[in-house]
Amino acid sequence: MRRPVGICIVVVALAVMAACAPPVPTSPPPGETGPSSGCGTTTRGPVTEWPETIEVEGRTRRYVITVPRNHVRGTSDPIPLVFDFHGLIEGMVGTHAVATQFSAKANEEGFAVVYPVGSNDGFNWDVSLDEGNPDLRFIDALREELGRTMCIDRSRVYSAGLSYGAFMTSMLMCMRPNHFAAAAPVAGIRNFCTPTERDVPVVTFHGTADWILPHPLFASTPSEIAAKYGCAPPMTTTLQPDPDPGTGGSITLTSWDCGQVDAAVESYTIEGGGHSWPGSFFFQLVGFIVGPTATSLDATDVIWDFFERHHL
Repeated sequence: MRRPVGICIVVVALAVMAACAPPVPTSPPPGETGPSSGCGTTTRGPVTEWPETIEVEGRTRRYVITVPRNHVRGTSDPIPLVFDFHGLIEGMVGTHAVATQFSAKANEEGFAVVYPVGSNDGFNWDVSLDEGNPDLRFIDALREELGRTMCIDRSRVYSAGLSYGAFMTSMLMCMRPNHFAAAAPVAGIRNFCTPTERDVPVVTFHGTADWILPHPLFASTPSEIAAKYGCAPPMTTTLQPDPDPGTGGSITLTSWDCGQVDAAVESYTIEGGGHSWPGSFFFQLVGFIVGPTATSLDATDVIWDFFERHHL
């Protein structure tokens, strides 16, 4: 019983933080598109969930990377790159890659996926809107390092994350809109800032029975972002007539027509869903902590399909 109680204490603090409004950041630096500098000279070959480190401003930072089977050393064929950010505590125990199964998707579809490890040895992320934020500097350095040692299509770099990782993804939408082509915050989307230089396409998911980051605290965020982007009124569709086997409820998709290819907002509401990644077998196993997980929808598949539609 001690572990759930400890998580509850941390979650209360996290929920309080989620309600606080951060300051407006300065304008982000411009992004770059096209093949990265590593094209033709890449030193990385195919690996699956390989642990590595990088030195950033005197600190050793950790990450795990999957390079797909089709990406060989010396290639000049650029591939997409997905950053997948873990939730609270997940970076300490190393379960996030197991939960999302983005590595399997990467090998199937031919893109690379990197799982950075957050602050405090993977306990959390610093999501402050500050150019001096050490986690922001870490991601900047890691993106450059992977572009130098791999052949990356810089117009197809994406960000996804769960819970605290969703906060991190939301922060990057604000601070680095010209570096990430699209974003997918799961169970924790934030509307961090006023309009930036670019409207980042976003797809999000949240369960109505999420007791860790309750859905009512985040339910209006997609519509707030759509309004910021100048989108048309939403359309809501129920995805299947029968209740989801995992949650016993419906799954609805709300989407906004933003009138341009480079802007889109999509939101999946999982009726009866807990604080989980839809379609994840791992989260089904830990349902006693996170609540029910939808099984008729695979968030990883949906996210990648969404990412494929959006390039810088």
